[in-house]
Amino acid sequence: MIFDEYSYLSPGDSFPGVEIEPVESDEIITWGSDRIILLNFFIVPCKHCKKMLEYIQEHIWPDFQESDGYFVSIGREHSKEEVKEFRDQGNYLLPFAADPDRSIYSQFAQKKVPRNYLFDKEGLLVYQTRGFDLDQLSTLGKILKDLST
Repeated sequence: MIFDEYSYLSPGDSFPGVEIEPVESDEIITWGSDRIILLNFFIVPCKHCKKMLEYIQEHIWPDFQESDGYFVSIGREHSKEEVKEFRDQGNYLLPFAADPDRSIYSQFAQKKVPRNYLFDKEGLLVYQTRGFDLDQLSTLGKILKDLST
């Protein structure tokens, strides 16, 4: 796992008690344990974020969507409408949510995107990434597969 001076979480930390409203519905999602959770944070103008989402959609999402885990990509400081437009323009099939006031993101990090946080079924952080780095993403995919089996 990379050292990240801007992340508030370290390996073994518990999943923060956040509530997320997917752009696809008005249903608020809260989590307990017993589910693998993968969160991705992005901002619309970020080119690395777009590369990250393309990678996730092609290499991680196909296997992960078949698991009992939960994935969501969260638009930091974007409205639901902005995130929907971004999703539609990018032809993304991933689940998205908006974080217009940064209230979700601020429980994970101070700054910098894209980011991924992977939590195991006990709700503990097992891996995080920052930036678009193929080695980190490959490792993320391997850890995710190990957790899912």
